[in-house]
Amino acid sequence: MKMIYYNIDNINKEGANINLMYGERSNGKSYQVKDKKMFRPYLHDTKRYVSSYKNPKEVIEVDIKAGRRFMLVWRLVQDIRTEKIEQYFMDMDIVKLTNEKYNTIDVYRRQIFLANYDISTGKTIRGEKIGYVVALSIEQNFAGGSYLDVDDIIFEEFMSRLGNGTTYLYQEPTKLMNLYSTVDRKRGTTKLWLVGNSITRVCPYLKDWGIQDIILHLKQGEIKTKWISTGSFDEDGEEIFVKLAIEYCKDSGKTSYVIGDHADMLNKGSWQSDPQPHLPKSYKKYDCLFRMVFYYKGFKFLAEFLKDKEGNDCCWFLKPKYTKIKDKTLVFSDIIKTSKYWQRDIYNPLIRNDKLKKFLYNFRENQIFYATDLCGTEFKNSIDFEVRK
Repeated sequence: MKMIYYNIDNINKEGANINLMYGERSNGKSYQVKDKKMFRPYLHDTKRYVSSYKNPKEVIEVDIKAGRRFMLVWRLVQDIRTEKIEQYFMDMDIVKLTNEKYNTIDVYRRQIFLANYDISTGKTIRGEKIGYVVALSIEQNFAGGSYLDVDDIIFEEFMSRLGNGTTYLYQEPTKLMNLYSTVDRKRGTTKLWLVGNSITRVCPYLKDWGIQDIILHLKQGEIKTKWISTGSFDEDGEEIFVKLAIEYCKDSGKTSYVIGDHADMLNKGSWQSDPQPHLPKSYKKYDCLFRMVFYYKGFKFLAEFLKDKEGNDCCWFLKPKYTKIKDKTLVFSDIIKTSKYWQRDIYNPLIRNDKLKKFLYNFRENQIFYATDLCGTEFKNSIDFEVRK
């Protein structure tokens, strides 16, 4: 089967202010961003697609002169080391892109230059500046800078591998918006491109921007858009909205030749999940004695305390919950409410029902089963407590 490379043109034509693209690794996402959002706007006149909250159904084309620069964003300071950034651009044919004027990229003082490397002397001579590179963790250091030459901000690997030594920054979406504000300076013309692999849906951007429901139902190859209020009003008293576009990149149709627990994510772009325990018998062979809900980081899970119809064994069974939480349902959540039905600590609930406390006491690792591997992985990534063994 012929490999299907990612094409950024589809989401680009939505004219959104903020664009999220995610999917399998090595399908061409980063190459497209580098080619069409980093090099072309500087080297050539381009067309830009723009939407406005004043006429949300319309997308217009705007001609942009060459010479526009970009800002490349990574999460941590160690991510923007010179050697890593230069390696990031290794798949770009600089000679061809610049009509043989330059042959390499050089990074100096967090600025990115077209350059020429002389193989005989081993020296690199910097030429034209085409962009900037920034670590989001220190975005406050750039607050006083002027970046009016920047039209596109590209945030690479915005989805983090939770639980593997890499996590999100404190209030990370706010930090990204601070950086965006620094660059845009109220022009409303800067576009933000978030690029990532389909690692986990437990991601603060999805929750903060209210797009979790879109992500949960988005299929590979689909693009969905959403207008989000800024909470501000223009000079005519009209509420200002920004447009988000979300794309779950189409399966490339080619394998990455990897094996193991995460092979589907690497080969096909499926959401990354770890193996989880499943019910030893059919669900129909259990009676449900009690139900409650977990609601963390925007994810809802229905938890059922089951008893084996053929014996006395009991266990917990968790599955995703997509419907509204009913009144008088016991909920454990990171959301604080005054209702006695909304609790924070499953192992020390503020309730007087001793029978219910016994149910909760049995919420232990060796007695919990999950509807799917993805359900169990997302549950463990979203809760803010440690399940007892």
